[in-house]
Amino acid sequence: MSERLLIKNGRLLDPSSRRDEIVDVAIADGRIVGLAPHIDASGHHVVDATGALVVPGLVDMHTHAYWGGTLLGVNADKIGPLSGVTTWVDCGSCGAATFEGFFHHVIKLSRLRIIPFVNLSYIGLTQAGNLSIDVGELYDWRFADLRALRRIKAEFGSVIAGVKLRASNNACGANGPIVLPLAREAADILEVPLIIHVGTAPPRIDEVLPYLKEGDILTHIYNPSIGGCVLDERMRLRPSVREAIARGVKMDVGHGGASFSFEIAKAAIDQGLLPDAISTDIHAHNIDGVVIDLPHVMAKFMALGFSLEQVLRLTTCSPADILNRPDLGRIELGGGGSGRVPRPA
Repeated sequence: MSERLLIKNGRLLDPSSRRDEIVDVAIADGRIVGLAPHIDASGHHVVDATGALVVPGLVDMHTHAYWGGTLLGVNADKIGPLSGVTTWVDCGSCGAATFEGFFHHVIKLSRLRIIPFVNLSYIGLTQAGNLSIDVGELYDWRFADLRALRRIKAEFGSVIAGVKLRASNNACGANGPIVLPLAREAADILEVPLIIHVGTAPPRIDEVLPYLKEGDILTHIYNPSIGGCVLDERMRLRPSVREAIARGVKMDVGHGGASFSFEIAKAAIDQGLLPDAISTDIHAHNIDGVVIDLPHVMAKFMALGFSLEQVLRLTTCSPADILNRPDLGRIELGGGGSGRVPRPA
């Protein structure tokens, strides 16, 4: 007989439904079966949440979870339960060459839900994070192997949620004009969103943005890098960024190790560049430094003037909507269930 859990007397705060009230939450077989001001505790294991928040499981839109397979990878099962993050979106740790191993050895075995984006580069981020070698995954543009991505789609198409491109000098060198159209084609082949990382040019952000269409994602939106910043030399929001927002491109924080600046964030937010998702870009080189976990990044946005409800929305239902996963980031009857990803067809 499965254990029944009752969370009593907590302040339920769910931005998707705008509920903000003291309520009991009953859970059975991993699903919510009761939401009411008072639920009889008989037969339940009770958690007294008096004075605490009860919120949807957090969704981190930008992580690197292929531990043991890439130098940047961290173990989601060790970090997620301590930080309230129940869904990790792995942002292109794996390419076509390494995706199968990631799926079978990490995603399928994880207690948490890991939703993968596949890297345009055949080798993914296997070598990224090696501080003694500075050779990007697309320094040779031939690693953008669309035939291999077609093969991956045939086996894992139900699992892959997007295509990732790191459009910055350290990842693709001078190959931006070649790999940008290939990234667009790859996302169209897989019929998934394209997420593009911007950093130090080349390519410049104005060259990158035209390849993103409605529903695609720009990450590292508050980075201070030369040529990759959303602000121009006068600290004005670039017209290309305004145009991208207007056509429905989604904006992701992707804090990272060197991809977030309070100064850039404040100036950009004041000019209308608001995030659609607050995310960490958590990896092995920032987990013990500037990132730590998603709640720490959320706190930075509260320091920038965001309300608790805003930061919760941007880490629950808003990223879930970007992923087209209405089952995530909400507290509702029948919600919850297994964190497992769908099995490939």
